[in-house]
Amino acid sequence: MKVERIESIGRFAELREQWNQLKGGEGLSSPAFTHEWFSAWLEAFGAGTELTVTVLFDGPRLVGAAPLCLSRRTYRGISCRQLRLLYNRHGPRCTFLLRDGHEASAGPLLEEALRLPGWDVAVFENVPHGSYLYRAFTGWVGAWELPVLVRRTMDSPFLKIEGSWDEFFDSRSRSLKRSLRRKESRLTAAGRMTIEHVTDAARARGLMETLFAVGERSWKARRGRAIGSGSESKAFYTRLAEEFGSRGEVSVWLMRIDGKPVAFEFHIVRDGTVQALRAEFDEEHRELGVGSVLDKEIVRRLFESGFKEYDMGGEADFYKLRWSETTREHSELLVFNSSAKGRLLRAIEQGIVEPMKKVTGPFSRGRDVR
Repeated sequence: MKVERIESIGRFAELREQWNQLKGGEGLSSPAFTHEWFSAWLEAFGAGTELTVTVLFDGPRLVGAAPLCLSRRTYRGISCRQLRLLYNRHGPRCTFLLRDGHEASAGPLLEEALRLPGWDVAVFENVPHGSYLYRAFTGWVGAWELPVLVRRTMDSPFLKIEGSWDEFFDSRSRSLKRSLRRKESRLTAAGRMTIEHVTDAARARGLMETLFAVGERSWKARRGRAIGSGSESKAFYTRLAEEFGSRGEVSVWLMRIDGKPVAFEFHIVRDGTVQALRAEFDEEHRELGVGSVLDKEIVRRLFESGFKEYDMGGEADFYKLRWSETTREHSELLVFNSSAKGRLLRAIEQGIVEPMKKVTGPFSRGRDVR
């Protein structure tokens, strides 16, 4: 098995075709694991990071990839060098990727990734529990010299699309149905409601400024978390619309009332799975329930279009759990290096933070990976 550390965008671009044959775990695939996704992420958010993607080759075949970067940032208020996944809040999850038949390479890939010198703490955020990385990492407990920590972060809802829409909707709670009927009545009284569905690159690209404008009128804008909050966010979603739209894999839903855009959702589609990324609405129309009615219309059409799964992403918010109680567990995985700052950060976590939080794995000691 040959190990290579990818440190240039040019070399990373060469891996596109083979990269997209990898997956995150048994039955675990996502548009957010694709080469197109990581390329868009690096273009938008990569400034100030050092690309250090670790890959494994079996002969000429790419069989494993750890999408990582090095960056200097603060952790618990201390400036340090961090080894991180190519991930931030704009993605649903992240993990290492492997080719079918090479699942046993997860541990060696993790070892090789951590051999990189010069980092103080490795921070792997929102790693799904069913992933190759999570299984390899949790297998370390009690077997590694470097201290590690596994901290539960979120349960993320998803809906397996089975049966008919009518059967599914009949199974939903009476309170949800009553709430939707009231909101649909209010919308009817408010004006002419239309829903536009866009799946091609050109039209999706043309709608981006409209989506940014709706986002700026949402509650998320006040917190700096709307789709158009900042040039990096705008660049990222515009690039996603172009990249995935060129293959008909972007899915933008836009609701208007009397022609005025009032709510939208931005999804990516691949291999029968719909990945929700953004859902925002104009606060002026909150009482009309525009977001809830748009949710219902989207879920209905997904049933009618033959998709396999609707991954709602993010936290298990109440409005998502009304559509599905099924969730995926995620955790943050931490490794503290033997540097002075690594030891200090480990002491802070162990002595202050850990006792205050419920964690899913203890600190452990075992062999040195360097």
